[in-house]
Amino acid sequence: MTGAVETATLGGSGSPPWRRAACPRPPFRGGPLPGYAAALSGLSDAALRRLLARRPDLLSPPAPASFPELAGRAGMPASLAAALRTLDLGTLRLAELLAVLGPPATVADLAAAAGPRLDPARLEAGLAALAELGIALPDPEGTISGPPGLGAPFGRPGRLGPPVAELAKVGVSAERLERILANLGVPRPPGTGKAALARAVSAALADPEVVARAAAGADPDARRLLDEALAANGPITVMGVGYGRFAGYPDAEPASWLLERGLLLPVTYSQLVVPREAALGLRGGLVFPDWPAPPPVQLLDPLPDGPARAVAAATRAVVAAEGVCARLDREPLALVRAGTVAVRDLGRLARDLDLADEELALLVDLLVESGVLAVGGPFGQRSLGLRPEADAWLSASRSRRWADLVAAWCSADLAVEDHLVARHPASTEAPARRPGAARREAASRDATPDRARPLAGRRLAAAAARRRAQLQVLVDPSPPAGGGVDGPEHPTLGSATLPLRGASLREAGLPHAAVGIAGLARLLAWRQPMVWPDPAGGGPDELESTVRAVLDTASFLGVAVVDGDRAQAGLGAAAVLAGAGPTDLAELAAEAVPDGPDRFLLAGDLTVVAPGGLAPRVETRLAGLADREAAGSGTWRISDASLRRAFDESGTADEVLEFLRRHSSTPLPQALEYLVADVARRHGRLRVGGATTYLRGDPAMVAGAVRSAAGRRLGLRELAPGVAVTGRSQRELLAALRKAGEAPLAEEPDGSPRPEGSRPVRHVQRVAPDRLGRAAAAANGHAADRRPQLDPAAAVARLRGRPVPATGTDQSAARG
Repeated sequence: MTGAVETATLGGSGSPPWRRAACPRPPFRGGPLPGYAAALSGLSDAALRRLLARRPDLLSPPAPASFPELAGRAGMPASLAAALRTLDLGTLRLAELLAVLGPPATVADLAAAAGPRLDPARLEAGLAALAELGIALPDPEGTISGPPGLGAPFGRPGRLGPPVAELAKVGVSAERLERILANLGVPRPPGTGKAALARAVSAALADPEVVARAAAGADPDARRLLDEALAANGPITVMGVGYGRFAGYPDAEPASWLLERGLLLPVTYSQLVVPREAALGLRGGLVFPDWPAPPPVQLLDPLPDGPARAVAAATRAVVAAEGVCARLDREPLALVRAGTVAVRDLGRLARDLDLADEELALLVDLLVESGVLAVGGPFGQRSLGLRPEADAWLSASRSRRWADLVAAWCSADLAVEDHLVARHPASTEAPARRPGAARREAASRDATPDRARPLAGRRLAAAAARRRAQLQVLVDPSPPAGGGVDGPEHPTLGSATLPLRGASLREAGLPHAAVGIAGLARLLAWRQPMVWPDPAGGGPDELESTVRAVLDTASFLGVAVVDGDRAQAGLGAAAVLAGAGPTDLAELAAEAVPDGPDRFLLAGDLTVVAPGGLAPRVETRLAGLADREAAGSGTWRISDASLRRAFDESGTADEVLEFLRRHSSTPLPQALEYLVADVARRHGRLRVGGATTYLRGDPAMVAGAVRSAAGRRLGLRELAPGVAVTGRSQRELLAALRKAGEAPLAEEPDGSPRPEGSRPVRHVQRVAPDRLGRAAAAANGHAADRRPQLDPAAAVARLRGRPVPATGTDQSAARG
């Protein structure tokens, strides 16, 4: 058992690729295939299908027609970065080490560069994991082929600078090389010329003993500057080196001392860098002196009420989403010039829905991503409202609406969790940061708004991968032996993640255990270091705050449950990892998240009570004839004004009473029936039209209106019994009569009633210019459907020159 676990330590299992039977390589049209393309063609059909399934971006239309084309795509920096995001820290370091050596390399060279801390079993398992992604393809002789651009995603592979030979061509003179040899205590080489001196300096700096002896003589300022140069992502800037005076440039003197010993060398006039040989010498001759093991996982007892709390959170989220749609149905939210919702409007709506401002901002972004809300309206009057598809979404089951929100959260590249980061400020007891990290963090805090700002989030390629990785830890902290954290693109395929010791929870048949949040950040950073922020700092995000923000978002949707310092998987978490779509998730949650009731309680004081919420169609209809009593409550009140609003919408007394009888669980109070009849009797006795504006109705009431103070102010004059006109607008006359206690009805010029209530507003999502003409555009308009149109089996057949299955999508992809 121990041997099996150790074999898979770097992310895979099974026999190494260089021990498998090679597939015969087809001849290349122009001669033999080049190195990496030849290695790809040498894979078996099964291995090639697995590679294409793990990296679906390689099949983006037009699908590759040859192995050299496939090799070119596999070596693109974006494609390599997507593949590397699925690797754990151990396997990622192995890929970075291969980038330092530069493919092609041999297994023996890679083992020697890794050092004694990486045992052969872990090396073999790591190479198997890299081979599954096509990053390292060993042949039967032990030669490893890889994409030529493997080092691009790492920036500076191994955090190593250029070698001495390259720096000597730029700005290092022969005299300086001679002084470096003298200061290091190394004799001058017998050969003449600058090239011989550069080789001698390179050999001296590559000796760990020589470099350690030179660094030991550095004073604190020089050591600090050297550490800063080692941690920097590129050259450091030091002014005043070589001036002979260092009073105005405090770093110039220690930099000059390091220059004289070759620990720093110039790239330009004031740009200095640690040469590659010196950096390796300071590390003992190894690129990675340590190969860390995964941090421990703290497993706790499951929360006894965890499932119930997950269901409650899911119901709260979807009810709030329904409330947002009900309020934006006829009154879209106006946007400020920055393109986001005004703080006051957001806060008012959040109070009405009993949500925090940041939770509402998160929900608004999810509704936009799921294609329910959109920004529309004329330029200068932009607003956030419902899309035409929102009507179908609201008519679906409540579990389907919840499933759509979860699916949008899992797949969106929008960092919606940023709204909740402010809840978890960065710890003051964080480990030592890299130089400059504190300055970058201060700038990030200054740039981060204090208030939630929906529609202004950032796009982050790793956002979806972060959510999946966290759900994987909650569902099963010990990944199965055959894989690990599911990849963000294809959840049914395991990624190359180091499995922990012991059987998985799923194999043991145990319920989801709770996980200690304290160690969750370290474990996630180890499992997918290219997805999560660097634990040592140096970036705009802080690891602990980011992990807790993602966890809070999952808890808001009910996919996770958080209680103090422990968390566990919630509703549908395992199904999400298994690749379930919205339909499957809706079926799974149908019993847990039932549709909202269509029944309410009607009290004698004309209040309507629905503590568990209502179905969207019932709530929308009720909102047309009653006013919500308090923010976030399930209580409405029917009044004279609310009934008049319903009659203004062309409703009748019979329709209002029939709706209330159909949905009320209690008999209608007699006072309500009297009120409805009274408002209906008074409604429409006076009618307002444009003539400019006319008033007609009961002669006595028209005459009273003409003689009233409001009538005199508006210039209302009587033309005939029951008919009067004014030069003011209909709106002004209607407002004045209603203020006087009347219930006038607006009408069209032909005498037909004109509904005055606001009508439903729908915004049609505008497609970005680069998406025009694409049929497979996503609902949010930000990203097109990136799913390959050619399945891996058909792609392999096409690469091998065999007939491609005749399906419509495959043929279109094959034609490009």
